[in-house]
Amino acid sequence: MKKIYTLLYNFLTILKVLCPIISFLYALMWFIPFFDRTLFLSLNGPFEPFAIIVRELHPSAIIFQGEVIDMSYIISSALFIGFHYIFGFFANKMGDLYNYDEILKIRKQDREVKEMNTVIKREYEREMTNYSRFTLLFNLILNPAYDKTAKRKNEFNLLKKDFYAHLVKKISSKYKNAKGIMSDKMFLVCEDFEHFDQFIEKFVEEVKIFILENIEKDITTDFCLSIDAIKPERNIFKAMEFLEKIDSFNYKNSVIATSAFKHKYEKDINSRFVVVPIGTSRFFEEPDDFEDFELYKLKRRPAKKF
Repeated sequence: MKKIYTLLYNFLTILKVLCPIISFLYALMWFIPFFDRTLFLSLNGPFEPFAIIVRELHPSAIIFQGEVIDMSYIISSALFIGFHYIFGFFANKMGDLYNYDEILKIRKQDREVKEMNTVIKREYEREMTNYSRFTLLFNLILNPAYDKTAKRKNEFNLLKKDFYAHLVKKISSKYKNAKGIMSDKMFLVCEDFEHFDQFIEKFVEEVKIFILENIEKDITTDFCLSIDAIKPERNIFKAMEFLEKIDSFNYKNSVIATSAFKHKYEKDINSRFVVVPIGTSRFFEEPDDFEDFELYKLKRRPAKKF
């Protein structure tokens, strides 16, 4: 259909352009007999057929200074001006039909895309049920509160190590499935996804206590905390490597979650936190090799008002 619309549009546009030219020629032919009748008779051949039709439909002649003047040529000129607007009108209609056809095509494509997205979403949601574990990477950043030149590296390393051990012990006592790997950062794996809210609340509570204790020791405490959801068969060290990349973005003093965690976590309608998008971060492994991460921040859900 689009080809037909295009051909008709082009044809009508050509006629629209030609009509004013033909109108001008008919008007010119009407004036010529006033000056040179012989010239008129030599040029009127191509124009006479249409003028004859006009005369047949509506005889039109006037008497001017004793002479009969044929008005068919000037009427033909006016008619071609009218044809100009008529052809223009239908050319626009062909354009509208073409655009409408294009709109229908776009709507069809949109429906197909929506249907495809629905299928992908269902498959993704089914896949999410397999993400029964969550992983956590915790990184403490300790600095002197006042004397910035003081060398307290060994003290800070010992503080971090002791606190990491304390967290693993504290969490393992309640969440038996939690496993910890400690180094300069702390990595945890927990299969108890159903109790994530209690887990993270307890975790953050312990961190707050630690921060207050450090204030008394003239130490400023910052942390980076990133969380992901994984399948049971996922390689633990690869999961830790992924969180290391997110940790490198240095989102301080916030609980940062991945898109996998978001989709898994939001299935719980009674969750105590909301997952708020913070944008996409890009991790460069090589100058021309990068990986994008869509990241989210966990915020406590506002209390309901009754």
